[in-house]
Amino acid sequence: LNSCQDYLDVEPKTSLTEENAYKTVTDADAAVFGLYGKFVGLADKYVILNEMRADLMTTTTNSSTFLKQLSEHNVSQDNPYISPKPFYEVINNCNDILKNFDIMLAEKRFTQDQYNQRYADVGCIRSWVYLQLGIHFGSVPYITEPISTLEEAKNANKYPRISFSDLLDKLILFSE
Repeated sequence: LNSCQDYLDVEPKTSLTEENAYKTVTDADAAVFGLYGKFVGLADKYVILNEMRADLMTTTTNSSTFLKQLSEHNVSQDNPYISPKPFYEVINNCNDILKNFDIMLAEKRFTQDQYNQRYADVGCIRSWVYLQLGIHFGSVPYITEPISTLEEAKNANKYPRISFSDLLDKLILFSE
């Protein structure tokens, strides 16, 4: 059994670990492209929440119960459109990327120009997603550090909700 242990403890060649991520500008670009893929996944919620709730779309007899709830402004807890989770998944990805971009700059894996371009891109996505959360949910937790464990995520005291007005102030300050 002892000889088999080393044989079974092999790093997978097809997965990316923290130690081998964010080594080059190409790695940083791959992270940004991956973020855009996750960001595009918000499109349906963005359109539905904005247009259906603003009476710019109407339901039909073929519409789901969840769409009818949104249209009537009478939403049940199980309505999948009202979950902030997909928004926070994008935000957490942004936070992770921004943190690693700071590390890359400090370790001189980026020039200042390479850093500025990519950091601004990711930062603007995060600000836009937070703006959407504020519009739809009012007060929200404003989280700017990546959450990497379930225990961190469960600690609600660490992430107090802030008002929409305070959120706007923070987004403007960050974006500037």
